[in-house]
Amino acid sequence: MTEKDLPALNIADLQSLLRRREVSPREVIDALHAHIEAVDREIGAYLSLDIDAAAKEAEKANVDLPLGGVPLAIKDIINVMGQPCTCASKILQGYRATYDATVIQKLREAGAIPFGKTNLDEFAMGSSTENSAMKVTRNPWDFSRVPGGSSGGSAAAVAADAAFGALGSDTGGSIRQPAALSGVVGLKPTYGRVSRFGLVAFASSLDQIGPLTKTVRDAALIMNAIAGHDPRDSTALNQSVPDYTAKLGNDLRGVRLGLPREYMIEGIDPQVKGRINAAVKQLNSLGA
Repeated sequence: MTEKDLPALNIADLQSLLRRREVSPREVIDALHAHIEAVDREIGAYLSLDIDAAAKEAEKANVDLPLGGVPLAIKDIINVMGQPCTCASKILQGYRATYDATVIQKLREAGAIPFGKTNLDEFAMGSSTENSAMKVTRNPWDFSRVPGGSSGGSAAAVAADAAFGALGSDTGGSIRQPAALSGVVGLKPTYGRVSRFGLVAFASSLDQIGPLTKTVRDAALIMNAIAGHDPRDSTALNQSVPDYTAKLGNDLRGVRLGLPREYMIEGIDPQVKGRINAAVKQLNSLGA
């Protein structure tokens, strides 16, 4: 495998290469940066990159940690020490965060490297990432279409292999909807499972930070790192964090899933309806 091939990997596969010392964290940073330079002019997923800081962290990365040496993109509404936090608004242009959000602290403890800040609808108020004061983000699958929002930059970066994984925030669909539109995995955790400290609020009683990734396993790996109690967030659950990867190979026997039939209305796109029905059949085959 050449450096040019590295950005297409998911997190789990990248970890395997890093732990076997077949590639170094610095080589990963360089390969990802080169790929971003090649593709992001048309997509517009990133608002800023901190290559120098990422390269320094890569030189001392411990690849044996849970996310050791893995660069991750961060929605530009989450504070990362020394990096811009614009919320895609001209109001905050030039501001640099003076502290790490709790999720960033946890990612660093797990060995991950915050690599760059991604575009969003201004202050997360939108669903297309067209409502950014900085730039419009395009869907990597079709530049004439939107990636969804408000975490559209994170979703587009992952879909374009311009990020191995990313963090977004979700109030009313801002991780889930861009994940659907961009063809990636997105998870809004249960409220309180992930600390909101260091997230610029939209609606504090609804906001949650969560992962956007290429695979479900990768989402679980990030959840293992960022979930947990935080005394600086009064709504953070004081409960132990399970290993989210532990049951990935299990079937779904005993699990009951709801399907809102009222959403299957006349006029629904036939391809969307077909995919929903196919998903229901697959879930049934797994025991649900």
